[in-house]
Amino acid sequence: MLLNWTACKKLVLDTAERTRAHKFTRVSTDVRDYLEGALRKEVAKIVSSHPGIGKTIMMGTHKREDDNVTMC
Repeated sequence: MLLNWTACKKLVLDTAERTRAHKFTRVSTDVRDYLEGALRKEVAKIVSSHPGIGKTIMMGTHKREDDNVTMC
């Protein structure tokens, strides 16, 4: 597992508290699996879109779909 599940769960619940009227208290494992898969896909996109030169993988060659995304 790549993600810190405790931190991700806290982020999901904190976001829900700020943006939703209903109080949520739990996050399903389906959300964890989705976030893990999304992270793996994003890493693969970054790596595959990077030119085959240099030693550092940088964001300059890959524009995120949402620059406000915070990964756990």
